Amino acid sequence: MLREFNISSELWREYDLPGREKPYRIDNPSKLFLRTGGTTHRVVDGDNIVHCIPAPGVMGCVLRWMSRYPEKPVDF
Repeated sequence: MLREFNISSELWREYDLPGREKPYRIDNPSKLFLRTGGTTHRVVDGDNIVHCIPAPGVMGCVLRWMSRYPEKPVDF
């Protein structure tokens, strides 16, 4: 089952992936789609481009983000 989350409170999110010199950055993310047990997740950005990324912890993927609201860094 695919679950949808609103992540429009984030300014950006970055993924560190093994073998990549620079982090993979998504500006103005708006939606996150997760599937229970999945090894990837999808992020829709402000331009409606969908990014398919390894799930954090899969293949050494590390995720970080910057909230638009410092007083509430995690929204869900």
